[in-house]
Amino acid sequence: MSSTGFYRAFEERYRGPRDLIKQRLEAYLPFIAPLLQLYGPAATLDLGCGRGEWLELLQEKGFLPLGVDLDEGMLESCRERGLPATQGDAIAYLKSLADATQCIVSGFHIVEHIAFDDLQTFVIEALRVLKPGGLLILETPNPENIVVGTTNFYLDPTHLRPIPPLLLSFLPEHYGYERVKILRLQESPELAAKENIGLYEVFAGVSPDYAIVAQKNASPEVLCAFDVAFAKHHGVELNELANRYDGTLERSISTLGQRMVNAENQAGGMSDALARITVLQDRLIDAVLQAERNAARAQAAEGKADAAESRATEAESRATEAESRATEAESRATEAESRATEAESRATEAESRATEAESRATEAESRVQEHGQRTLVVETQHIAQAQRIDELGGNSHHWWQQVCALEAERNALRQSWSWRITAPVRCVGGMAIHATSRLRNATNHAAHLSINALQRPLAVIMRAVLRHPSLSYRLNQHLLRYPSLHQQLLGVARSQGGMPGASTYVPPYPPSTMAETVAPGHLTPHARQIHHDLKAAIESRQKENS
Repeated sequence: MSSTGFYRAFEERYRGPRDLIKQRLEAYLPFIAPLLQLYGPAATLDLGCGRGEWLELLQEKGFLPLGVDLDEGMLESCRERGLPATQGDAIAYLKSLADATQCIVSGFHIVEHIAFDDLQTFVIEALRVLKPGGLLILETPNPENIVVGTTNFYLDPTHLRPIPPLLLSFLPEHYGYERVKILRLQESPELAAKENIGLYEVFAGVSPDYAIVAQKNASPEVLCAFDVAFAKHHGVELNELANRYDGTLERSISTLGQRMVNAENQAGGMSDALARITVLQDRLIDAVLQAERNAARAQAAEGKADAAESRATEAESRATEAESRATEAESRATEAESRATEAESRATEAESRATEAESRATEAESRVQEHGQRTLVVETQHIAQAQRIDELGGNSHHWWQQVCALEAERNALRQSWSWRITAPVRCVGGMAIHATSRLRNATNHAAHLSINALQRPLAVIMRAVLRHPSLSYRLNQHLLRYPSLHQQLLGVARSQGGMPGASTYVPPYPPSTMAETVAPGHLTPHARQIHHDLKAAIESRQKENS
């Protein structure tokens, strides 16, 4: 590596700038300052001097340093700055020195590069060459820092193995040094005052480097000058960060427990609120179900009204058929009268033929009476049918009033507070009701299409209905509830010529008796006589009842 300059380039990249390294080395000044007072210009030896930051600092403070390093590329940096350094093996050079000639023997980041046997030799030989009270300073990466011990240490390919602080401090104790101090170095300044720390700071926050400062035995007067420096604590240890991290966890757990208690209290209040909301939802659901039942009842009422209309139409068709039969009977009676007249004219010709004609006339009269009785039965049935139509109209009005009352109840429900607060549930019910409304609209649309397709048959039926004012009135009153259907039927009547004019005829009051129902001007003379007899019988019956 010395021939290629690799290690110098590697140090420039990962060791850090010279000024930064020099500033970090000032941590040792309290330990070395008393040596200047004891020995004046004190000789020092730095093994593995590298770029010479420690040599430069010692020279500035008045020491007489000398550096030794194997790597020629690193020594060039020292020579560029005029620092005293030589190339050679550190252990061999240390063995070549005389006893008690050095105030300081130092090695910064060298012990991790040599075998343990050489490290033992290093410590033993340093004790020999140091003056009384002299210092051995060894700095190395701190494996207590988990990131350094598992990752960063192996970034340098010349490192052999990490050395724990207890092992490195035990060596000078074992070989006879008076006292040893462990200095943990280069930790983040912010970490010292930080109370809440994370797990990564436990792994990477411990002082990344450490050093041992071992002092050779001397008189008590000499040693006491170093007491302050040896008593001061340096750096951040792993157990300290672990305890602070545990404290952070305990505070977090305590805060979380308090939050959980608060959350449980809030959950209790929310549970009560949810229970009240559940009760309100049940009441709303009951109200919605009741509204749906009312809507179903209204729909059933409409179905009954439609059935009543169809039955009324059927009754009207039957009445029309009965009227045609009555007309046919009247024509037959007229024919019988003409035959009787013919028989009387022929009576002058032969008495025998007159007798026969009289018998035939008598037979014709009996047939006329029979036809009158049949017509009376038909009219009586017509009156009963009209009464049934009146009853159906009254029932329809009753159901219509119930529908109006239900609609008023529904409007009151929509104005209530429970209706507004339970909008989501109402929305679901509304979707079902909307589907029913769309089905009803589709049915009405189909009815309009059917009316357009059956305009000619409807016109014939409407002309027949208009001949009966009572039935026409009732149908008009019912159709006015459906303006669209009413207007469409009027259009059919006008287009087919069944109802001339632009105005809509609605009778001013409903007919109430048979006499008002049947217009005598539209009957034959015989039917008018029957109508007159019926009217007289009805009036007589009303007088008897009163």
